[in-house]
Order: sequence, then structure tokens, then C-alpha cells
Amino acid sequence: MRQESQTQASSWVSLPPIPTARVQSLSIEIEDVDEPPAFVNGPVPFLAVVPLETPVGFHVYKFVARDEGGDGDHDVEYRLINTEPSGMFTVDTGTGVVRTAVRQYKEGQTYRVLVQAIDKTPSDNSSKQESEVAKLEIFAGDRPPQFLQQHYTVSLAEDTLHGGQREPTSVFGIDPKTGVIHLRRLLDYDDPSLPKLHKLIVVANEDEKESSVGVDVLIADVNDNAPMFSRPLYTTQVREDYPVGKTILTVRTEDKDSGENARVRYSVDNDNFTVNDLGEISATKRLDADQFKERFFIYRFNVTATDFGNPPLSSNATLRPGVQALDLLRNDSPFNLTVIARDDGSCCPAESAQHSALATVLIGIEDVNNNKPEFHDCASYGEMAKIQEGVYKKNPPTIIKVEATDEDSSSNGQIVYSLYYAQSESRKPFVIDKLTGVLTPSPHVIFDRETRPREDVTVKATDRGDRPLIGFCQFSIEVVDVNDNAPQFDRASYETSISRSETIGTSILTVFAFDTDAPHNANVTYHLEADPTADRAINEFLGDEFQNDSSYFRILNEHSGEITLVKPIPRNKKDKFVFNVIADDNGIPEAQRSTVQVTIKVHEKQQAAPRWLTSADCKNEVTVVENSEMNKVLLRCRAVAGDGSKSSIVYKLSNGGVMRPGKADSKFRQFNKIEDGREWVEVVIMEPLDYEQAQNYTLTLTATDVNSHVSSSRSFTILVEDVNDVVPQFTVDLFTGTVDEELTPAEYLERFGKPITSVKAVDTDSSGPQNEVHYRILDVPDPEGAKLFRIDELSGEIWPNAKFDREQKDMYILTVEARDNLPSALPGAVGPNKDNVKVQIVIGDVNDNAPSFDEPKYVGKVLENADPGHDIITVKAHDMDKHSTLRYDVVAAQGGRIPFGARTDSGAIFVKEPLDYELESVYHLTLLVSDGRHNATTDVFIYVDDVNDNAPVFEQPSYSATILEEDPDIPKILFHVKATDADKDEKSRRIVYLLEGQGAGEFFRIGRETGEIELVKALDRDPPNGVPTWNFIVQAIDDNGHGLIGYADVQVNLKDINDNAPIFADDLYGYVEENREPHSRDGAYFMDVRATDYDDPTTDNARLEYSIVLNKEIDGQPVFRIDPNSGKIFAMVGAANVTVKVLDKNDNAPSFERTQYDAIVAETAPVGSAVISVSATDPDDEAIDNLFTYTLADDSKYFYMTTDRDSSDSYVGVLRVKRNFTGSIPILLPVDVDKEVLD
Repeated sequence: MRQESQTQASSWVSLPPIPTARVQSLSIEIEDVDEPPAFVNGPVPFLAVVPLETPVGFHVYKFVARDEGGDGDHDVEYRLINTEPSGMFTVDTGTGVVRTAVRQYKEGQTYRVLVQAIDKTPSDNSSKQESEVAKLEIFAGDRPPQFLQQHYTVSLAEDTLHGGQREPTSVFGIDPKTGVIHLRRLLDYDDPSLPKLHKLIVVANEDEKESSVGVDVLIADVNDNAPMFSRPLYTTQVREDYPVGKTILTVRTEDKDSGENARVRYSVDNDNFTVNDLGEISATKRLDADQFKERFFIYRFNVTATDFGNPPLSSNATLRPGVQALDLLRNDSPFNLTVIARDDGSCCPAESAQHSALATVLIGIEDVNNNKPEFHDCASYGEMAKIQEGVYKKNPPTIIKVEATDEDSSSNGQIVYSLYYAQSESRKPFVIDKLTGVLTPSPHVIFDRETRPREDVTVKATDRGDRPLIGFCQFSIEVVDVNDNAPQFDRASYETSISRSETIGTSILTVFAFDTDAPHNANVTYHLEADPTADRAINEFLGDEFQNDSSYFRILNEHSGEITLVKPIPRNKKDKFVFNVIADDNGIPEAQRSTVQVTIKVHEKQQAAPRWLTSADCKNEVTVVENSEMNKVLLRCRAVAGDGSKSSIVYKLSNGGVMRPGKADSKFRQFNKIEDGREWVEVVIMEPLDYEQAQNYTLTLTATDVNSHVSSSRSFTILVEDVNDVVPQFTVDLFTGTVDEELTPAEYLERFGKPITSVKAVDTDSSGPQNEVHYRILDVPDPEGAKLFRIDELSGEIWPNAKFDREQKDMYILTVEARDNLPSALPGAVGPNKDNVKVQIVIGDVNDNAPSFDEPKYVGKVLENADPGHDIITVKAHDMDKHSTLRYDVVAAQGGRIPFGARTDSGAIFVKEPLDYELESVYHLTLLVSDGRHNATTDVFIYVDDVNDNAPVFEQPSYSATILEEDPDIPKILFHVKATDADKDEKSRRIVYLLEGQGAGEFFRIGRETGEIELVKALDRDPPNGVPTWNFIVQAIDDNGHGLIGYADVQVNLKDINDNAPIFADDLYGYVEENREPHSRDGAYFMDVRATDYDDPTTDNARLEYSIVLNKEIDGQPVFRIDPNSGKIFAMVGAANVTVKVLDKNDNAPSFERTQYDAIVAETAPVGSAVISVSATDPDDEAIDNLFTYTLADDSKYFYMTTDRDSSDSYVGVLRVKRNFTGSIPILLPVDVDKEVLD
């Protein structure tokens, strides 16, 4: 980490897996470490030039250094150590600029400037942070151009666009002005014949001075190849008891990319299977062959191969593993047949035995869609299905899972679930999964038990047949109550009066509250509490006048709401009591409550409450017919003052008159009437009453004496009488069913024992004749069709009444009427309420018709060279049965073997064996078709047309000859070939000869009609351009070059002549260490020299002998010798130059560049500061152990020597201050360093 670029790091620590593991975040502060400055300018090494004549102070170069290893600020000081020679240049301590110190420089001489950068603001003042020594070499005159780097390496993606040149001769090019290297042709990392690394040399030239640098171009792979499967389709067969997890089959892919781009992972899109990284497919669960009751099932899914490139590429393959049932080949299976085929032995000698073979025939039963889906547990769904009232926006719960079964197989038995709603119904409270049958609440509906205590639902099950059949299940779902309603009092407040002398135990008032929740959440109880607001509301100066009012009274029975007096009323102290009555519903999980204020006024003498008069118009229980007209008078009552006076009475209606949400008026309303000077109260109907909504109401009339304010209440029960005002409603808009043809009603009943379908209608009137539903089939729109079916009047079950023929009519539409059993009470209706519905009955097909052909005879033609499998003619039969499956076969009309076959499914007649026009040209066949029960035949005549079916044949299959290479005697006839044709027609006998292959046309030619093969150009057998054997083919083509082709091989062998000199390798280099002793007379081995001769290696023409042509001599003696590799010396001699490089050995002592160094140091120079640098040279510049270390020959009191690496990666000695200069010191301090430089 570097504090300069990152001051804080975050990490996460996770403990090992233990039951109570936790993760803790850590923040790590990075402390700064003071680092020395570093030079950041380039290029390296530091090079510059200086004119030969220049003014003093001329800007030559600028050093740039930064603190903190090159990442900090520029607050550094540049210190000149010395120049070589001394005094030639100066360095600005603040800017690092190098300037000239003299006016003239020697042409061709190299000057050196050594500089250090020192941190001006070190974190520790006791230590000094200094950079490494920077060495600048300044050349007097012109220097070759310098590259910014000593070596370049670049990575290039293989899909990099090229410059667009046509047929470039090289891969890369360079702009001569900018130095930009560009691509000249496309790259391909995935081609193994192309290099992955290109090594280039770039040369920079200026004024005939040049320099070079190496450039390495690495070709990077791009993910441009998707994994490719070895096959697009993989198939296999396993038994259904195949072990889970065991490999079923293995898929293979190849990705031409490399690295991560070629690493592949696999996935499958079927949960029954899994695949690992090796492409091995295995099952994750037991496989099932009986999914469609066919005892064999093919799983179809895809496997995807995806590489790890960016972006990843992928490809797919299809897998179709077939699963066989365990009992597929049971001996007692009625659908397995064993066929035995035996020949008559006529093909073979008499002593040969007859041969036989066995084959197993599997007969599949194709299903007909004649069973509709059935809900066997439909009757129990209404008891189990419940949903709690509320709204379900997220995570809806499962209400119930319905299930229907279909006895059909294949797609005819696959079921899709949906919900049926009448077209007029906009509210759709439920959602069903079409595959699983799971019923859930809709997120858009609010379930309120108080409005809808039960929700009706109709589930439809549809199979996937070509003509789908439908089954229905209707049930109701209970909406479970939630305690979401508080008790509601029948009045906003209660008020009455009592006498101050009222006796204890007297009933004062009865309050009443009702709760619309379910009974367990509506168990209302009452109790009294003080009204904390009464004092403030009436008189804020009276203090707690009403605080204890509730103590004078109590609820006689917590369920009745009757308030009684429990202690005497104080005399002359209170004229009113105010307290609250609390109604609790005692619901679960939390009770709801309501509060009402009760005011009881106290009068001084005993006063009687109003008394209700009895009359025929004021009965405690009144019955009213539903749908009665508005303003109908239900009650007409009158109350008089209890004390016998003529005091006025006021009336108030409550309870039954509670306002409904969203309505302006109530169902009931009171009207005060005055007749003959008497006051009456009438209760009338304000809205029509509906028996189906509520069967009774409770009303309370309260009479209050205007003078005494004493009140008296009376309760009335209103009973609603039902009338036949509801029309029976069918549960669905369309009922469907199916019945097979060719079955009498008795046969249908015996085979199936259940109705074709059942219709159902619901009448919500009260129990009795008004809701008894009866069914019948109407004779519209199909009077004849209506007679073919009967319906049970009460159950709605529809049964067949005749035998049907699907080929005459395949579907019937019936109209079924549902009616109740009383005259309708609806306005204008005559007779009972009734409705009708359509019933669709599909006639199922059975195989009762034989197939037939359109023609008694069919004719086809075929060429005699038609390949096996070639279709000649397709003959189609027809069957009036809808779902019949036809199978075809073909035999010889007169018996015997025929070279034709018939495709079982299509009736196409195809070539099964090779045909020969010369043997037979006309075949008479009988084509058989069967629908599995009935058969039909027709005649087919096949005519064979003659074709050119015999290719020319050469007299011999191959031809060969041996000749001398480079033979000048050309042209020369090598062969005379000849071919014949077995075809008899003249056209096929016209043969043309051609050559094809190696050297054809250029070195060899053939007479088109004569078959003479000539050599027309001398041949070379030796590498690199020649070959020892020439191979090609000769063709013979009949039909004058347009027919069939015969072939023969031709081989021409070349005999070698000595026409190649030995060839040495390009440059021969050897290495020997200096001062090495031979150690023996034979000398010391140090290298091999090899030459190549392209002549025939099996002859003396390529056997070589080596000798040294020009040798190095010392004192007249040869330095090297060569082993001749004994063998004959040929006339041809090859020669090569061998360069022997002498390896450097550290056998010389180093020497200083100057015999004496002079330096000046300030007396205030700090300890450790550089005084002067010295450098030494050594002739052993290539010795690997030639490393310099600088030390002082004699210990110095004031100075010490360090060995520093400079910016050019060599070592210099730097003389540094050892201690401060204090006291009396000499002006000149000699320091001896010349003999202590060690390499």
C-alpha cells in the first residue's frame, strides 16, 4: 500500500463456521513512511548534447525529482556531486537545470554530471532522505536519436482492426514520421500456424545517425469463438429404474479460444436432469416412462455450453433421452408381439441349414379424447376452503389446491385450470395456477365478511385435446371474520329523568349496541365509567361534580345493557347525572369498544314515564312481504303522559334505522301524525326489503314527555317474508360433454355408468317450491337433436337416448331450461322463474370405417441408378374416421422379392435395394394400407429407366516408372494407359482421358483420346522444392467426357543425381573461455558444426566430410581442428565461416579514470552530504562477477566513501562528509582512494 494514493483501507473478517459466527468490519489507517526522493524524468539513461561553442549558462538539461519515491511533491533540493571532467557544468539547486560552465567543449567527448536530490522537508530532521545518484551523459556534438524506452512490449487483441491494405507482405508497418506501429493484416490467435509473439526491431535515423530498440508484440486471445457441440442432437435410451446421479450420456464441446475463453460450463433447462463441468448428464430424480400411459416417454430439453470469456459466448444442443418402462417386454403383455422370420435355404448349398431371426413389435394404442376432466373431491372443497378477510397485495396464501383427473392419455389427459366468471361479472376475487390448480386471493380485491360472508368460485378444467373437453367444479369459500368492527350504539347519546325519591333497584334505562362481526367477535358486554369530559363540557367551575356519577348506578346484567339505581340520590345537591357506558365486543385477538354518554336528570317529585297504548296497528311483531312498495306503513303507535296529563310526547326511531354507508336515507323512517287532536307516530318503508339480504329487523321507538323529560322505549320486530323473485342461475354459461359413436344407450350405461354431463342452476330464494329447480331440454334450435338425449328433471344429468354416427354429425348443441316451482313474483312474469343454457355434446370417433384409395392403379418411374431411400411415388389413402392412423406396406403382386419399400406413415414407395435395368424393367406391386382394424389395397406399377451406370475400367489399377531427375531428354512418353466400358451403347464407349493431381498439366500431360502419358518438364527430387516420388491419377470418362469416371493411380519415382552442395547453417558461433587449456592432444570440445546435403541420403551423394579451410594460428600452430567424420570426399565442396567468441573472465584489476580528483567542500556542509563522485573502469566489462565496491584506502577523520547505483544502472563511489568541520582545520585535505576499488 502507498499512503500517498490510499489513506484508508477497509476489510472484512469472518470467523470460521460456528453456530454463533459474526462478521466484523475493520478500518485500517495507513501510516505514512518517509521515503527518499526519486527522479521522474525520462527517458533513461539520461542523455543530452552540448554545442561545441556556447555561452556560459546555456540550458543543457533539466532534472525532475519528486519526494516520496516519485509520488510526493517537488519540494526537493538538487545537489551537484561533481562533473567529469570537473567544473564543466553547473546545476541549479532549486530547479535541477544543468547549464554550461565553460564556453568551449571538445568534439566527440562525453561529459558526465552526477546529481542527487535531497528532501527539503524530512519527517525526521535527524536523518536525511537522499535519492539515488543520477548520471547525465552529455555528448559534445550530434548524438543518434534516443528512444523513450529501452524496450517496448505491447499486447494486441486478435480482433484489432487493420489498416485495410490489400494482400500486405508483412504483419506490421510503421509511420516513418510519427513512429506509430500499425497492423497491416488481420490476426488470429486461434490459428496454430501463426505466432503468438512478434519480435520487431525499430530503427530511428536522423542525419545518418541511427539507433534501434526492440518491440515485442504479444497477441492476446479474444473470446470470438463460442463452444461448439460435437453434435446438435444427443439421443439415448435408459430404463426408468436407471440410478439417480449416474451418467446417462456425455456431451462434448470444442472452443477454439484459449485460457478462460475456452473453459466451458454447462447447464440444462429441465429440473429432472443436471450436468457437471465434464458435460456428464445425469438424472436428479427417478425417471418416469408412464407419464402419458404409453409405457415409453422421451424427455426433451436443451443443454447450454457457456464459456468464461467476457462477454461469455454460448451454444445449445438438444437432448432427447428416451425412458423405457420396466415391464415394457413382459411376456404377458398383450401389446408385445414376437415375429420370427425364416428363409427357405434356397440361397445356399443343400447342406446349409435354414436361418431365422427374431424381432419384437411394439404396438402403441393411440388415445381418443373421449373423457372430460372430473373433480372427484369437488363436494369437499366448500368445507375446506377459507380465506381471512382483508386484502392481499403481496405473498397471497394458498386457499385450496383443486385437482381434476382425465382418464385420457397423452395431451388428451393433460389438464389446464382456469376460473369461470359470468360475462357480466367484473369482480374477480381469485386467481388459479393453470398447471397446479392452486387457488389464491386476487391482490385487487378486498375481502369483507360483513358484506360477503362467502365467496362463490367456479373452477374450469380443460384438457389439451384437439377438441378440448371441459369439467367444472363450483363451491363457496368461507370468509373468516377478523375483529375489525367496534360495537355501535343505537343512539348517539342517551337521556332520561328520575325522581329524587326513586327507590334503589329501579330500572332507569336500557342501552343497546350491536356488532356486525361474527358472533365470536360480537359478544357485546356493557359496563359503566365516569365521563372525564362532562365537568369541562357543562361547567368548568364546578370541579368534579360528575366524577362519581357512575357509582350511583350499575348494569344489571352485562349482556342486557339495563341500568339500575344502586344508592339513594342526595337531596338538594344534584339535579343531573352524567356518565359513560362502554360496550366491549370481547373479540380476538384484541377487543373493540365503543362509548356512549348517558345523561339522567333528577326531578323533585315522582314522575311517571309515557305509557304506550295498545292497538292492532302497533304490534310488537310485524310481517312484511319483500319488495313492498315504498312509504308502506308498518307501525302506527301512540303514547300518552304517564301522569294522566295532556303533556306533549315526542318520538324517536332507532336501531333498525341505522344509516347504511353511502346512502342518504334509511330503510325505515318515522313520521309524526296529528289526527283528531291526537299525536301518532308512523314507521314506513323507505327502501325495498330483500329477503335474500336480511330476513328480519329490530326497531326501537322512544317516547319522551316534553314537560318531565321522562322517556319510555318499545321494541318491534319486522319479519321479511320471501317471495319467488329470484330466477334460477346456471353456474356456467356453457356446459360440455362427449359421447362415443356406435354405442346404444344400454351399452353406454354399461360401459361408463355416468351421465354425459350434468347441468346445475342455483335459486337463492328461501327453501320451498320457490327454490326447487327443475330441468328440461328444449326443442330449439335443433328439434331432432333434442330427441336424441334425455335429462333428469331434478339432478340435471344428461344421458344418451340413441346411437350416434360421428361421420353424419359430430356435434350437438342443446338448450336446457331451469325453472323453479312457483309462479314468479317478478313484475310482468307469467309462470315460474326460468332461465336456459347451451350444452355442447361432442360425438367421439371410433374406428368403424375402412380406408380407401382414390385410384385402382398408380404408376411410377425411377432411374436404375437411384440411390436406396429415394422416393418414387406417394400414394395416399383416406379414412372417414377422424383420428385414424394409417399404416402402409408394399408387396409383390405375384409374390417374390422386390427392391422397393413403403414408408409406413406417408405411403411413399422408395428404392430399398439397387436396381438394374438389364435384369428387370417393370415391377407390379400391391400397396396395403391399414387403420389397425380395416385394410385396403391398390395396384402400383414401377417402370425402371435405363441410365449410364458402368464406369470405364483401366487395364491395371496402377502404373509406375523410375527415371533420372533433371533428365533433359524431354518430352518423353512414360506410359500408355487404356480403359474399357461395360455399357453397350455407343455413347458410353466414347472415352476421354484426363490427368489430375501432383504435376498434372505442368510436368505431365496425356493424350485425350490415345491415353499416352508424357513428361514435358524436367523433375527435381531434392528439397526444398523437389520430391522423390510424384503421384497423380489418370481418369477415363465415358460419354465423351460427360459421363462416368474410372480411375487409376500413377507413380513416377526419381533417381538421384549429385546436384546439391552441402549447406551450413546461417551463422556459426561458438564460445570458449579465455585462458582455457586444451588438457589433451585432441584439444577441448566447445561446439558442433553441421551441414546439410539435399541429395538422396541413402547414397554417397549426401555423405559429408568436414575440414577447416582457414584456421587461426598462434606461433605457427593451428588453434582449432575438426573431426572429418570419415567418408568419401565428393567433388562438390561446401564452406562456411565460423566465428568463435572468447568469453570474458574477471582477470584484470579495475582502474580509475583519473589519477587525481580535486574537490571543494564548504565548511558548513552537513554530515552525509556528497563531496565528489569517482568512477573506475575494468577491461573485464562482460565478466559476470565484475561488480565494483568503493572504499577509502585509509580511514579519514572527516570523510567516508559509499558505493551508489546511478541512473544508468552502474556503480560510482561517492565521497561524503563524516563529521562537521569545527575548530582549526587545514585548507587542503588529501584523501587517498586509488587502490581500494574492488571488483
